[in-house]
Amino acid sequence: MKKILGLIILSIIVALGAGFSPAQSGHDLFQKALVQERTEGNLQQAIQLYQRIVRDFSSDRPLAAKALLQMGECYEKLGKDEARKAYERLVRDYADQSEEARLARTRLAALRKPAVKESGMVTRQVWTTHDMGNIEGAPSPDGRFLTFVDWNTGDLAVHDLETGTDRRLTNKGPWENSDEFAMFSRWSPDGKLIAYDWYDGKCCVDLHVITREGGEPRVLVDYESNQWWMQTYDWSPDGKQILIFLEKQDGTSQIVLVSATDGATKVLRAFKGRGGWPQIMRFSRDGHYIAYDRPQGESSAEHDIFLLSADGSHEIPLVKHPADDRLLGWPPNGEGILFSSDRTGSLDMWFLPVSGGDVQGAPELIKPGVERIAPLGFTQNGSFYYALGQWMVDVYVARLDPESGKTVGSPEKAIMRFEGRNSWPDYSPDGKYLAYLTTRSRAFQSATSPNILCIRSLETGQEREFPTQFNLLADPRWSPDGQFLYLAAWDNQGMGIYRVNAQSGEFAPVVRAEPPARLYQHAVSPDGNTLVYERMDRETPEQFRTVTRNLATGEEKELYAGDRSMCSISPSGQWLAYINWGKKRVLRVMPLSGGEPKELLRFEEERSYAGPIAWTAEGKYILFSRVHPAKGTEQYALWRIAAEGGEPEGLNLVMAAFENLSVHPDGEHLAFSSMGPTRKSPAVWVVENFLPPGGSSRSPK
Repeated sequence: MKKILGLIILSIIVALGAGFSPAQSGHDLFQKALVQERTEGNLQQAIQLYQRIVRDFSSDRPLAAKALLQMGECYEKLGKDEARKAYERLVRDYADQSEEARLARTRLAALRKPAVKESGMVTRQVWTTHDMGNIEGAPSPDGRFLTFVDWNTGDLAVHDLETGTDRRLTNKGPWENSDEFAMFSRWSPDGKLIAYDWYDGKCCVDLHVITREGGEPRVLVDYESNQWWMQTYDWSPDGKQILIFLEKQDGTSQIVLVSATDGATKVLRAFKGRGGWPQIMRFSRDGHYIAYDRPQGESSAEHDIFLLSADGSHEIPLVKHPADDRLLGWPPNGEGILFSSDRTGSLDMWFLPVSGGDVQGAPELIKPGVERIAPLGFTQNGSFYYALGQWMVDVYVARLDPESGKTVGSPEKAIMRFEGRNSWPDYSPDGKYLAYLTTRSRAFQSATSPNILCIRSLETGQEREFPTQFNLLADPRWSPDGQFLYLAAWDNQGMGIYRVNAQSGEFAPVVRAEPPARLYQHAVSPDGNTLVYERMDRETPEQFRTVTRNLATGEEKELYAGDRSMCSISPSGQWLAYINWGKKRVLRVMPLSGGEPKELLRFEEERSYAGPIAWTAEGKYILFSRVHPAKGTEQYALWRIAAEGGEPEGLNLVMAAFENLSVHPDGEHLAFSSMGPTRKSPAVWVVENFLPPGGSSRSPK
């Protein structure tokens, strides 16, 4: 799936067991401060917590440096000169913390620039959302409503900002009856209609329109074939056309206008090759132009911003810079565009005056420090709405008691560099290395798109990094001899499972899936001869086929078909354990060579999810996750069950989620990636009165 809905999270690290130490307390305070700063918007409270960390935990130099850096960012947001003092202290007293000191010097350089014109700017939080679908919605033109996806069912819904109530506009029924769901939505200029994307549960995304009251939607474009993916971006100011981006099966992508009356389409701009999706595309307020961002090169993560005439006849670059520049929107009461850029070292908000299809001056810095916001759109009065938060995905290690198998103490972060951007850990067969994935991008939801493979020595702490040109990497698995890793990788032509040389970082394809086929989870047998992976083809979209592939001959054999599942091969190489997705879950084992599966456990959950599965080092037990029974939380607990069957046992480990599980060969350590012990919902914010002086008074051309 080309566009993946992301949950915006800030992790709170809490003490889960008796092993509570001053260092853990300091990190706990740091996470609480992050929550106050980024989720609650209470900057003064965050500053007090950061000050306490610097005062009481100064011996933990990495932590104190991080606290000073965040303290400076809070002061910047408040417009106070104490920001400079915090950065100067960091550079002076913590120069050995190279990354934080570098960032502090960058911010000091930015503060020496002419003052940012923020007179009258107001930033406030308007809604703390319930679930993970809200980042794909938009504010109504009058600013009263926000569209979002109700992920209890997948329906399109609206939130009333005045009354605080929610109302579903579509009614598809429960997930058990339908895999369809709504996605990106945009309001018509008069606020009476909403255009949105609808995944049909099989292969394609269609364009629907519905009234703000709900009812039966109107299908404008029904893509039954020749389509790989689609996204809705905007309405024309006259309400007659809808702007979409379309990716086709033949590998081309297009900017397309769709008639809001009869669904007739017009291609404005075509691109060769898959990928390169804009973050945002928006009409100018006069409807004559379309601004959009796009990668600078075929495999580049950085974007530039372009201006396309609404008839598609000509195009010019608006923002062309080595930095990563992303369009945020086209303010209705300002003659220009709002965009984000990391050109100063942090991700900041800028305004570029544009009129009559021409740039009218240099970009102006509007608001510093806006990392990882999801732009939702503007209202008629020029207020800018965005979702705020972060995917704080990190690699954790928990200790397992060798007798009981239960976890001891609290899990600790294994990787302290680039926190919030590390995932998918896997121990090497000899236990000396930990492979994991990471990203360096500051863009919103960047932690969901790792494209760097790291191999960390557990003896020395030294790391080898292998940056790639892939859009996304996932699920590294070591070969038994420790010479290679097998992982999933996505590029602009599709995806595949690759073998990576652990010394050189060279990638070699093992199996590819060209659209519309898709590959999912995979595992490697202990003898290194067999790859197990799951495949879904468009011809049988209701079934997922799990197959074995002989790595020497390429011969494949189907093991089972049915619901999508997660699997793991036993240390002996004789058995495959697997568990399906969904609410009604069944954990089974079967011979890796094929044969009848044996059911170990059947249970029903209150919500559908994908949970990892892994064998313990000695092969006696199978680890899996279950929904934590505590009400009002979205947490998951780690369990185990004997491979021979029996009653499952809880292992005293509760997290917001488990992305994967990797057991160390010593049987006493467990690595996994997670968003932390607790889950935080996205928050929607609004910025008002932020345009540069004169920005709202320029005459339209």
